[in-house]
Amino acid sequence: MKREHLRREMKLALVLSLLALFTISVVSGLNHPGVLINSAQLDYIKKQVAAKAEPEYTAYQKALNADIGSQSYKHKGPPSGGVIECGSYSDPDIGCSDDDKDGSAAYLQAVLYNITGNAVYKTNSIALLNAYSKVTKFTDSNAPLQAAWSSSKWSRAAELMAYTGSWSAGDIAAYKSALKSAYLSQIENGSTSNGNWELSMIEGLIGIAVFLDDQTLFNKAVTMWKQRVPAYFYYSEIDGNKHAAAPRGDPSWYGQAVFNKSVDGVAQETCRDFGHTQYGLAATLNAASTAYAQGVDLFGSEQPRLVAAMEFHAKFLNGEKAPHYLCDGKALDLLLYPTWELGYNHFHNKMGVAMPNTLELITNKVRKLTYLSDSHMSVWETLTSSGTP
Repeated sequence: MKREHLRREMKLALVLSLLALFTISVVSGLNHPGVLINSAQLDYIKKQVAAKAEPEYTAYQKALNADIGSQSYKHKGPPSGGVIECGSYSDPDIGCSDDDKDGSAAYLQAVLYNITGNAVYKTNSIALLNAYSKVTKFTDSNAPLQAAWSSSKWSRAAELMAYTGSWSAGDIAAYKSALKSAYLSQIENGSTSNGNWELSMIEGLIGIAVFLDDQTLFNKAVTMWKQRVPAYFYYSEIDGNKHAAAPRGDPSWYGQAVFNKSVDGVAQETCRDFGHTQYGLAATLNAASTAYAQGVDLFGSEQPRLVAAMEFHAKFLNGEKAPHYLCDGKALDLLLYPTWELGYNHFHNKMGVAMPNTLELITNKVRKLTYLSDSHMSVWETLTSSGTP
């Protein structure tokens, strides 16, 4: 009996040891830097610029000459009381536009520091981050969307400065506190509004999760992505003859009534305008890139759907005439944003998927834009995300 009891104790000890090892592997922390771009990408960008290789080198030159890439850039905000007030269509705009621009600048300056080693860029990025550690809350109707847009960029900058920029521990702690209280509280529960809102929130959420090294929050963002992406981009082979239902709310498809293979890739906001649709696309791809750096392949989980979405919208931005069954014959609102490099790099350069419409758009239009940022979430993708390490 004693021998049998000893065997049981040894088995239990072995099981507990294995469980302990498993637990350590799960909660051992996320990869850093790992918000949108990682160390391998930073090294690749630096080598491309040093070799004056295209398209990175031309984008780098544009970045140096951009206002948000200037060595003399000074932060515009936040408001003195720390409250950012954003109404519909930015009315009122009390610190909203400044928050957007300063976030883009903090991120681009962090990238430029990693390329050049010039400490001015590091100092600028850290100064911007420290200034916004004083944000206390967002208010008014667009508060959740503004917090989503800005947190996506602030978390990128914070991640780079924390792991490549010798940012002080005290300042990092203060900034983490601001992210949790002011930004995270606005975005962590998603949205019932148009899909670009929640997708932007998801991008902000996953960036904050990585910077905070919060696995639970990261998992929540991944789950929300998996829920919202199929409800935003239609794909007939999976969805049948009706678009998937949104996980929260019931947003309009703005007149799109035909759902079959002929419109694979159409988005919930396509018939609203291509501007908001590209916000949704950019946030989707950016969040997937952050997840990919953490070993979670969201790209692969929805590859056919996302490739179809990019190719579908790119062909109309290239000039193809819309068919009568798209948007019930209504003219398309064809605004172009520099949103396309990251998705093309992953699906074509890494995975070998042919994307001729997207390539044409990038080559003939995107890379010829003077300003490679839309201020909300696409910030110099041609420099950071057009090539694969």
